Amino acid sequence: MTAVSMPLVQVAFSTLDPGRTVTWYRDVLGFLPAGQMRGASGPEVAAMMGLPSVSCDMRWLVDSSDFFQLEFFEFHEPVPQPGVRRPDEIGWSLLGLHVAEFDAVLRRLCQTGTPAGPVRGNAPARRVCCCDPEGVWLELRERGPLPRRTVRDAPVTTTFVRAVVPDLERSRRFFSGALGLRVPQDDPHGCAVELVQYTTRAALPEPANHRLCDQGILNIAFGSRTVADYKAVVAQVSAGGYQVHDELAIGPAAACYLLDDQGFSVELLTIPDPAIERDFGFAPLG
Repeated sequence: MTAVSMPLVQVAFSTLDPGRTVTWYRDVLGFLPAGQMRGASGPEVAAMMGLPSVSCDMRWLVDSSDFFQLEFFEFHEPVPQPGVRRPDEIGWSLLGLHVAEFDAVLRRLCQTGTPAGPVRGNAPARRVCCCDPEGVWLELRERGPLPRRTVRDAPVTTTFVRAVVPDLERSRRFFSGALGLRVPQDDPHGCAVELVQYTTRAALPEPANHRLCDQGILNIAFGSRTVADYKAVVAQVSAGGYQVHDELAIGPAAACYLLDDQGFSVELLTIPDPAIERDFGFAPLG
């Protein structure tokens, strides 16, 4: 039987200065504000995230894509530990973006004092790496053909998120087997997960005391507007023996966090009512 899958719909960050960071993604890269939620707390939220207690606020941005967002947490409890992740460190390490106005973005990176590497390649296929204000690595590429799921006029599209993993085969079993993902035969029409295992040198291990709330990319989420797909993927993950935290339901929407067997956090979610997608940050303000 073919495994059920859901698209990647969210990349979440734990930030120390969410106001500055969200403003940077908006003004430098062109993401669109999509609202916020303040005062998320209580035992139900903590149980979903697998933390002893939680108090946090969230802000959201959207790009050109349908049913996709960036989520920026500000944790008040637990207090996040600061720390900039190197791109070869185990964990969620880099976010890939296509930008429509490559030269304008380069100018804005310079104007804001954003650290950036050399530009590689030639137009119209140039790329550059930089860090956001929280030290998260980004790879910016000149926009190619638009993904089929583009629904709004925004000058940026999220194309992939990279995980540096200690064991590539174990990661493939999780993402392909439990989550039902497939290797694209050409450019993926949506946001992809890129798995990297270094073979010529050992990747830096994640700090032993690392917590979900610590600074950096927190996790990624796969979601569906169809409850049956969500339930099927949750069942696949549970059947694979992976750790699934408690589900949190808000009206018809539901979500749960889980861990693979190498400690990577993933969220599964469903929002079956289009009327409330805006409440959860999947549509721009206005």
